[in-house]
Amino acid sequence: MKKTMTKKALSHTLITALFALTASSAIAATQECDINLTKSAPDVRFKDNQDGTVTDLRTDLVWNRCTLGQTWNKTNNICDGKPTGMYWQAALQRTEIINNDKSDPLHQFGGRQEWRLPNIKELQSLRESSCISPALNKRFFPLNFNFESIESTAWSSTPARASIGNVFALGLADGLTNKFGSTDYKLGVILVSDK
Repeated sequence: MKKTMTKKALSHTLITALFALTASSAIAATQECDINLTKSAPDVRFKDNQDGTVTDLRTDLVWNRCTLGQTWNKTNNICDGKPTGMYWQAALQRTEIINNDKSDPLHQFGGRQEWRLPNIKELQSLRESSCISPALNKRFFPLNFNFESIESTAWSSTPARASIGNVFALGLADGLTNKFGSTDYKLGVILVSDK
């Protein structure tokens, strides 16, 4: 009996192949999407707040459109600069500084009183499963950097309970969730705020 691939299996194979190609490329890639897959983070799900933040209408969370280290360029509708990689504890401390230090440029950014690291479920909710490089809605999260850099993986606030010292993070290029040693890697940070 001959087995044939279903459309879903073929699409999964194509996405996997695209991930492999992206991983072997030394240049920041242009977003690649499989038009045969249903969008998991379509444009209609987000509202541009016109201040460098975006509201996820499904979760009611407000997201900073750029990673820490980048700045929102309203004229070009893009994130400028390079993400700042930091250890997990430093990311938590940086968030506290943003919330408490009135001289910090991100203090009350977008009119938000309190920013925080998202938990892993919140971070995964941003994932656009039909795309890579980035695996996010590029219209609302126009991250502009090399997706092969370690900073293209974003910390969550969720420790991996079964792996002491590890924390869950989301690969912004491939949308994959992994555990990283909290003191071993300097990863990127995307901040979130409750509506």
